[in-house]
Amino acid sequence: MRLRLFLLVVIFASWPARGQNLENADKFSTWLYYQFVPNLTWTTFPSETHFAFEWEATPLMYSFGINRHVSPWYSFFAEPPARFSGSLEFSVSGLVYTTKPGSSYFGTSAQLVAHIPLIERGEHLAFNAGIAKYFTADTAPTFYFGGFSTLFGFLHFNLKYSPDPRIWMTSLEFRFF
Repeated sequence: MRLRLFLLVVIFASWPARGQNLENADKFSTWLYYQFVPNLTWTTFPSETHFAFEWEATPLMYSFGINRHVSPWYSFFAEPPARFSGSLEFSVSGLVYTTKPGSSYFGTSAQLVAHIPLIERGEHLAFNAGIAKYFTADTAPTFYFGGFSTLFGFLHFNLKYSPDPRIWMTSLEFRFF
């Protein structure tokens, strides 16, 4: 039943509406497929390590490195050049752990991230820094993190740390839009 519902959503989302601009329909259908690609996350609690899949969405992003003739505000459809050329991004995510870190296999987070371009206006290398609030394993720690992105903003490697309780989180993120 879930598979049929999933296929119905995918088919409906990829079918352009009558009279709709075909360019926007293609953009939405491409974006929707890429949202199913999860980020890979390892969370190290004081006594154990857990692997998780994480899906992110960006409800709001402000780009300070984009051309001044283009709007700097983005919602959900965050163009990669707007992100890696310099931006401040608010994102939310959901996690599914492969083993139970607390009373549930699931977690959520809210993050505020700055992307600072380093090499080739961020296309080849950018620095990521931010703060996040994770709700997982019956706790709600605040994480501070830093990392790097490369390959035109597609690949992100972030290291997150919570001092109380002491938790380390390493993530390999694939950011399409």
